[in-house]
Amino acid sequence: MAEYIIKSRAVFDGRADSCKPLAVWIKDDRIKKLLPYDETNAVPADVPIYDMGDKLVMPSFIDAHTHIFTGAVAASEYVCNTLDACHSEQECVEQMAAYVKAHPGQKRIRGTGWFIGNWTEDRMPDKRSLDAYFPDTPVYLECADAHSMWLNSAALAEAGIRPNPDLANGMIETYPDGELTGMLIEPEAYAPAMEKFMDFTDEEMTEIHRHFKQVLAENGVAGLSEMFAEDYTEETYKKYELLKKLDDEEGLYANVYVYTKLFGYTSFEKFFEMKEKLDSRHFQITGLKGFIDGVTETYTGLLLEPYTDRPDTCGEKLPLWPRAKMQEEITAANEAGIQVRLHCIADGSVRMALDMYEEAEKRTGRKDLRNTIEHIENIHPDDIRRFKELDVVASMQPYHLILSNNDKIVRLGKKRCRYEWPMKSITNTGAAFAVGTDYPVVGLDPFQTIYAAVTRKDADGRISGQNPWEVIDMATVLKGYTYGAAYVYQAEDRTGSIEEGKCANLIVLDQNLFTIDPEKIPDTKVVWNIFEGQTIYDRLNNLAGASGI
Repeated sequence: MAEYIIKSRAVFDGRADSCKPLAVWIKDDRIKKLLPYDETNAVPADVPIYDMGDKLVMPSFIDAHTHIFTGAVAASEYVCNTLDACHSEQECVEQMAAYVKAHPGQKRIRGTGWFIGNWTEDRMPDKRSLDAYFPDTPVYLECADAHSMWLNSAALAEAGIRPNPDLANGMIETYPDGELTGMLIEPEAYAPAMEKFMDFTDEEMTEIHRHFKQVLAENGVAGLSEMFAEDYTEETYKKYELLKKLDDEEGLYANVYVYTKLFGYTSFEKFFEMKEKLDSRHFQITGLKGFIDGVTETYTGLLLEPYTDRPDTCGEKLPLWPRAKMQEEITAANEAGIQVRLHCIADGSVRMALDMYEEAEKRTGRKDLRNTIEHIENIHPDDIRRFKELDVVASMQPYHLILSNNDKIVRLGKKRCRYEWPMKSITNTGAAFAVGTDYPVVGLDPFQTIYAAVTRKDADGRISGQNPWEVIDMATVLKGYTYGAAYVYQAEDRTGSIEEGKCANLIVLDQNLFTIDPEKIPDTKVVWNIFEGQTIYDRLNNLAGASGI
């Protein structure tokens, strides 16, 4: 193992509100000591010192909310991952045709990223457009929000999708005559299709994850999660065992935190058994996940009052699980000492989650579990202060505002959109705050997320959303993307900040995010990535001796 020092006039430690000159002394996999930038003369001569000048040195990014398994697949050659740039159903189909031409011979055609919020037409796609191009090969296209899938006829047949199944939640769309349209809404409805989407040999999946290790390294991400809330099945074990094996044999380039299924359980022997069998150095079964609602784009977000453009509903077939059952399961999980994270898009689900967490605390007396609400795309103003009061973490994804493309103004109206993605309002209360991407719902690139958080602008510089005052400052977003995310994962004693004794997980950027023009934030690059003291990425390859560290 190595011993060396990185110094810079701009070091952000993950805890302060600004950066400062500092020298970080690394020995083996830990931060041995922090020194003033100009006081390294007493360092032994055989300890190399790398001066980064004015480049920003900071803790590696920790993404508070991702889906590593579908994300790794989405980053591979097996998936067309450019559908987010399409503006119509036909454009998506043509994009897939171009992808197939460049990747011939695949027995299944996979794509991800389409989103009707980006389209000129305001309607769901159907199988007919896909069938016209792909009459024989199954096509599986995952929506960017991960709450819908769009299939052709061959895929519907292969996945065994039938009309009118008995679903606890979700919808399988049909035409008026009962024929399948190819649209599957919410995870329970598209589960059989997702099995086909994720069907690879062990060898293929190992290579997919091996490639994804490098993707994470290039983006400076040293922590991420699996948030699909998967059940304790043989298939889940097999998938997790493969990543554990890769970690045991080669080591991962990031810590992976897994959240398994909450709803349906009040006894958690299966959770603890999975944790005992599968936890490794960088792969850990961490907590439980549940979904209260879906997304507002398909009217599956749970509102307190009816949709503006659908006054007949506050959300279709919601909540996704009976409230009384949810309360018992959340309480039981907390009683067992297990953290809970709940998917809540809209103001109705956010309030329901806060109420259930409050009741669980009353019953158990526990406030130390870091229960979390995910997304919070809109909120009733009366609930903003409750995050701090109840010690509930707000886990938010700033780029989702950009992805939404002002869709909520149609669904919710102006009054409720004053409280869409209320990051500043929540963080101003002092509530715990974590930043993530929800990758592969949006891209993994941290700088796109940071730009969205501090400007609320899209790639063309246009303001997104109806409340531009909800921008947050650079320190707040970076703290949420480092220490705040580590706090969610209950790992802040090991990672998430540059402090003596912690793991040496840090990155060097090619520019200082605190001083550059905000419009240049998306152009930022990681030039050096150190994970547990070892160089795992050196973009410029000109840091003398660094590649050997």
